[in-house]
Parts: sequence; C-alpha cells; structure tokens
Amino acid sequence: MNLGETIYKLRTTHNLSQEELAEKLGVSRQSVSKWENNMAVPELDKIIRMSELFGVTVDEMVKENVQPQQEKTQQEAVQPVVQVVEKNRFEKREIAGIILLSLGGLAFLLLLLLTGLGCIYALPVLLCGVVCFVCKKDAGFYCAWLVYLLVTGFLSFATAVSSWRVIRHTLQGPYNGNPAIIIIAWVWFAAMIGILVWSVIKFAKRPVVSLKKPIALTVVGAVYLLADVVIDRMIGAYYMQLAETDSLSSSFVYGVGSVNSVLTILEPVFAALFLVQGIRLVLHFCKEKGIVFAKMNKKDI
Repeated sequence: MNLGETIYKLRTTHNLSQEELAEKLGVSRQSVSKWENNMAVPELDKIIRMSELFGVTVDEMVKENVQPQQEKTQQEAVQPVVQVVEKNRFEKREIAGIILLSLGGLAFLLLLLLTGLGCIYALPVLLCGVVCFVCKKDAGFYCAWLVYLLVTGFLSFATAVSSWRVIRHTLQGPYNGNPAIIIIAWVWFAAMIGILVWSVIKFAKRPVVSLKKPIALTVVGAVYLLADVVIDRMIGAYYMQLAETDSLSSSFVYGVGSVNSVLTILEPVFAALFLVQGIRLVLHFCKEKGIVFAKMNKKDI
C-alpha cells in the first residue's frame, strides 16, 4: 500500500472521519482528503503524530507494501479461530439443509399421494433446504424471508383476504369479520415488522462505498411503495363503482384479486429495500459531515 492508502485504512480502522482526524492533527479536512488520494504528502511532524495516534511506527506509515505489526499480530491470532468458526457454521448449515430436504421430500410425497395438490404445503421446507446449501452466509435470514413471502402469497391467493384491509378495519372500529382472519392478519403484520427490523439491523450499518447504488435502490423502493398505494386506491375506487352498477364480472374480480395479491407479496421486499438503503445513506452522510451528537454537545459547552 502507498501512503494515502495506509492513512485511509488506519483512519477507517480506528472509526475516525476525515474531519475528526483533521481536528486531531490541526489541519483541514481537505488536507486529509488530499493525503488519502495521494494528491499531497503530509509533513513529517504530521506523519509522526499519525503514527502515535494509530499505534504504528513511522516506517510502517511511509513504506509501501508493509503491513503494520499490530495488524499482523491480530490477523495471525484471529485467522485460526475464524477458520474453525466458519467450518463449524458451514457444517451446521449443511446439516440443516439435509434435514429440511429430507423432511420436505417426505412430506411432499405423502401429501401428493393423500391430497394431490396439497403437496404444495411442503414447498417452504424444501425451498429452505435448498437455501441452506445455496447461501453460504445468513441462510437463516433468507429462509425467514422465503417463508414469509410464501405465506403472504398463500394468504393473498388462496384466501382472497387482504390482511392490510382487515387491519385497517380493526383499527377504525369494531370489525364483524371472522375472528380467525383477524388473528391471522395481525400475526402476519407482526411478522412483517419483525423481518423488516431484522433486515435493517443486519444491513443498515454496512459502509457505503459508492452512493449511486444505495440512492438508486432507495428511489426504486420509494417509487414502488407510492405506486402501490396509488394503484390500490384506483383499483378499489373502480371496483366499488362497478359493484354499485352491478357490472362486475368474475374475470374482473379474479384479475383484481391477482393484482392485489402480487402487490401485497412484493410490499415488504420494497419496504425493506427502502428502509435499509435509506438508513445506510443517512448514516453515511452523518458520518461524513461529522454530525455526532456528543461532538455537538461538546462544542456547545
């Protein structure tokens, strides 16, 4: 690594922004940026100060392709542990996949023989088994998303009941519908909140390397959610208009139900996309601009 790359790596390793490092060295943030991009070379006293700040020698700072001794020691100590942990994790993942595929295959055959189309109820178990083999990391997380989307699709297509409408009606006042449907709708809603929170916790803190992709994904998520609301209201209004004139046909009702079902299935996916990428962007801008509450309070004092 050259000097600029070394400064950048040491700064990010110590969780310092360019502004925070500049403040400790008594220079401007632009100076730190120029050093990291090899557009300028820091003075000797600044290099010595950074070596003391980061706990490395001056030689390790200025020489290319030299890895800091502290980092070498940490990597040598952590590498065997990481290898053992990864090996054990992969073994558990594969064992879980084998168990799920075995149980899913058995259930699929039994249901196929006994009920015919009832074999589709074994698909979540089979697909989760496949996920355990395909996803080397976070298999449990993706299995949870898969099961949630499959259950959402089943509730939408098989029952023709909109969980959103049931929840909205129960919030607006007494709802005279089937109590079982009300319970299922609220359990579905709680599961959606849980999986969205899990997604945010898992991915929101990942560093932003390039702004283009997070911004594009945030816009896509926001546009879909907005379009979903607009389309749902338009279809609902048109549906009620036809119902009042007795012009409803079975094909139209089936088509409306199918569209609403697809929109309902994709809602949590785009909501998670919007939330995760939006929070990543907010955290990135806060870090770059140095918007830290503790620091602001310190300045006020």
